[in-house]
Amino acid sequence: MTRARTTTQAAGSNAPGPASPRWLVTERADFWIISAGAGALLAVAALVLLGLGDRELSAADLILGELHLGATYDAIARRRLWRRMPLGVLVVPLAILVGTYVLLLNEGALLVTTTIVYFGAWHRGRQNFGIARYYHRQAGGPVSPLHRWLLATSFYLPMLAAVVYYASTAHDHEGDAFHGLSLAPDLLWWLVSVAVASVMVYLVWTVGRGVHPGERWLVVANALGFGSAYVVGAWTASFVLTLAIHHELQYLVFTYAVARRAEAPTGPDAAPEIRRLARFAVWPVLGLASWVICKAFALEALEPFLTAGLLGHYWLDGRIWTARARRLGPELAPIAT
Repeated sequence: MTRARTTTQAAGSNAPGPASPRWLVTERADFWIISAGAGALLAVAALVLLGLGDRELSAADLILGELHLGATYDAIARRRLWRRMPLGVLVVPLAILVGTYVLLLNEGALLVTTTIVYFGAWHRGRQNFGIARYYHRQAGGPVSPLHRWLLATSFYLPMLAAVVYYASTAHDHEGDAFHGLSLAPDLLWWLVSVAVASVMVYLVWTVGRGVHPGERWLVVANALGFGSAYVVGAWTASFVLTLAIHHELQYLVFTYAVARRAEAPTGPDAAPEIRRLARFAVWPVLGLASWVICKAFALEALEPFLTAGLLGHYWLDGRIWTARARRLGPELAPIAT
């Protein structure tokens, strides 16, 4: 196993530029867009954008969120997952749509907002973890069972600590009430300490063990993102919105890189790249157009539809990149979660 893993690493290291299987785009682009560089910029950007107000950030989040949803539909369409996973990609989203309408039309907004808070945080953490697993696979898989365990804890514990802190200290979520928590401050700081320790242990343990740098970068980015957004975000929504914006950009780059690799691009010619980008953009643009149309009509009856789309994409993103989905639609799925 060790020899095979080393061979995989060597092969990935020698592959040139953007076509290298070790990176989604290039090493520099992955650093600044996908992982740790973006995580550091996230904390700085939240401070800078704080002066702009939440309205601008909220608008950017809404637009990018609709593009994100369209990118999810693109992956489903390319892999024909509506035929291969009808329950997961058709029936359940339809049930979410019906359930959202029932709740929002019957004074259930509190439960819907609460679901968005916790399910949304889980969704963002799982996306980081899933992309880290992509890099994990490119390096030949886990060094040992301990490596797999340390990787999981370094993602889930910071996510858990940050969200519990947010739910225990925030009065509302972007102006809407939700079911929060009421944990004692000592317990909250204990959770934060354990989360920080899990990241430090992972980073120290993986030094010199041939772990993909992208995996390590994402561990740092995840901790920075959740720490800055959900801890400081308990006082101002700007931090949570900035995390959400990075989350949408990260997903768009990831899904485009996966779609691009499935088409086996060759050569530096710009024309094929523009055609690939245009094909990829169809579903994201349709997603954004649906939001514009709903807003243009300004009908209250369409508001639950948009909320259901948000909740539905949380569900879909958790289903279409799993190992099972990769087996059913293998032509566009180099990731397992």
